[in-house]
This record gives sequence, structure tokens and C-alpha cells, in this order.
Amino acid sequence: MDKALATTSGFDKSTIGRINSENLPMAPVAAPLGHRLIRGFGGALGRLAPGPASSLARHWFLSPPRRGVPTREAWWATDGDALGIPAAGGTLAAWSWGWGPKTVVLVHGWGGRGLQLGAFAAPLVEAGFRVVAFDAPGHGQSPGRSSSLPAMASAVERVVGHLERVDGAEVHGVMAHSFGAAAVTLALARSSAMASVGRLVFLAPPADLRSLIRRFGALTGFPEPVVHRMRRSIEGRFGIVFDELGPKVLAPQVGRPLLIVHDRGDTEIPWRDGATLARAWPGALLRSTRGLGHFRLLRDPSVVGLGVDFLAEAAADPE
Repeated sequence: MDKALATTSGFDKSTIGRINSENLPMAPVAAPLGHRLIRGFGGALGRLAPGPASSLARHWFLSPPRRGVPTREAWWATDGDALGIPAAGGTLAAWSWGWGPKTVVLVHGWGGRGLQLGAFAAPLVEAGFRVVAFDAPGHGQSPGRSSSLPAMASAVERVVGHLERVDGAEVHGVMAHSFGAAAVTLALARSSAMASVGRLVFLAPPADLRSLIRRFGALTGFPEPVVHRMRRSIEGRFGIVFDELGPKVLAPQVGRPLLIVHDRGDTEIPWRDGATLARAWPGALLRSTRGLGHFRLLRDPSVVGLGVDFLAEAAADPE
């Protein structure tokens, strides 16, 4: 594992052995004017009409935001080949780079796009991999206006299965950002289609879903009873129990080598989550950064190099 450690100044010197996850501060939640107005509306509606408020909360919770596409992502797309991967609800937009014998799949987070991880494509191709990124249901250029953890996990399973069955690819590793890491963990825990996946890189992953629900309540202002009612409604709709699907709960079932990279100043998913998941995941390696936040992590050269080296190390091992 030590060969995968970066020595650049962007990484701090923390190791898993020094982490006490019970005493880590949560990162602050930014509160621009738009967020304050949303919280005020959510709080007022939740007090006056809890039923409609919980329905609205569920709609918001299952509706990923769609953001503008930066120019750099358009450039990354032109360097690859556009794909269409059949899935429930429509064809998933996807891109492929390189022709290596082993494939790495890139998985974006909630409200993201596959091309957000495009900075990893060329270095992974140079390391001998084929690289595939895709937009999950309800995200980017893929169809749908809503999504969920089960839907994103199913999309991961479908993409990996398609690449192996149709393209004859060997999916050697998966690199996932944020909520995408939770989807990958669920897919690995429940599906034999993921059996070939050997190594994982998680960038700013959540440790559990409860923390994400708490954050949703804090950002929207819905009172705790409304958020609880929303949670029960979603669990009933999908036949799931949130507490059973968190990455730190599923970690012992997955059994894959894992590198976690998380920034200490992340205000989207706090560094504490990455540290907690690292402690729960047998053999996981945690590397911490400073000053990159939640998204710059995806294109920082030191992080890119660390992730590529971690995946390439095992790929070079003799069979």
C-alpha cells in the first residue's frame, strides 16, 4: 500500500491509526441567501402543513439538480467515443476512452455527470486502461427527472454487466465520487455482476445515508418530523431501510481494496465521513487533502496521480 502514497504538499500527513472518528468536527454548512430562503420556506411549510411538506421533501430529495456543463467537460467528451448503454427507463449516456485490456468505470455523485471525472481519463489510458464514464438515471444527458440510491446502484450494475457481456471487457476497477461511492458499494454488496471489480477509489464518499438525510433537512429547513416522514415514505416506496444501505454498514461485505481521498475542508460531505468509512472498511487507505473542497478534488493533479497509481499497481501484478 505504501507505494500508492503521494508525497506532495497537497496531502496532509494523517493516517487511519490516528483518527478518532467520535471526536471529529463536522464541516460548516454554507448559507447563501438562496439557501436561507429555502430553509425559511421549508420550515414554515413543515409547521403549517406537515403532510404536503413531506411530499415536497420527498420530491426534492429524489430530484437531482442539473447544473451547467463547463468547457473542460466538453473537451474531455470530444477525446472519447460516445456510447449508449441500455438500462431500465432508457439508454444511459456514456463515453469511452482507450482500448486497454482492463477497464476502469468512473461514477459521478448526486447531481453530477460522468464527465466530471474526465481528468482521470487520459492518465488512466496512459496507464494501459480503457476508461468508461456514464450519466446515471436522472442525471446529465441520461433520461429521467428523478433518481435514487437503488437506481444509481442498478445503473452501475447495468454498465459493468454491459461492458463485460457485450464488449467482452474486464472491469478491473471503479472510481466513484461522493454519493456515487454509496451506489457502487451497494452494487458490489448485492450483485454478482460486479464480481470482476478488483479495486476501488472513492473521492469524498459518505459514510452512511443518515448523515445525508440530516444534511438535507439542514439545507431545506424541513422540521425533523417532516424529514422522518419523508424517509419512511421513501423506504416504503423502494422497499429499503436506509440504515442497512450505508457504505460503512456494507463495507465488511464488499472485501475490495479501497483508497479514499477526502478534503478536510469539504463542506458537501465532511471529511469525517471519509475517515469513518476508512475505519469501517477492512484494509482501506485514507489520504486527506487541504484546500480542494468537494469538487476540485476531481481534477487536482496529485489526486489524479494517486488514484491512477492505486489502480495501476494491482493491474501490473502477475496473474
